[in-house]
Amino acid sequence: MQAPVKHKDVEINGRKFRIRKFPARAGSFAIIKMTAILAPLFSSIKPNRNIKTVEDMDLESINIAGVIEHLGNISEENFNYMQEQALRVCYESLPAGLAPVLHDNGTFGVQDLEDDTATVMALTVHALVFNVTSFFQGSGLSGLIPGLISSQHN
Repeated sequence: MQAPVKHKDVEINGRKFRIRKFPARAGSFAIIKMTAILAPLFSSIKPNRNIKTVEDMDLESINIAGVIEHLGNISEENFNYMQEQALRVCYESLPAGLAPVLHDNGTFGVQDLEDDTATVMALTVHALVFNVTSFFQGSGLSGLIPGLISSQHN
């Protein structure tokens, strides 16, 4: 049996970051909340029963205009919740070790992120994809994504 992946390392704009898994209890709620928030985005994807993982999706099957429309419908409160949860599991790899990207009080824990929207958004997306997709792939729920996609087109 293969050990579960507990983190992934990414490089964004020349900086190295480590993204960890959500803690189990907080992650359970975060995944349920994020899935409910993001479910309408699945309607922007053409159904394909061969999709087993996010990597199996054909980018041409995504209706970009539909994705943008649904993203625009996410409330600021829900967006802030998702981004905060995502950034709490991100750490920058520095010479002295890993530094949390976001402190518990909501302030940035590393320099030069408070006005770097591109890096913050990239970290948010990496953390959400890493945590949400691995949840569905590593469980008996792996059929949920194709089912959600096809049910949005009925």
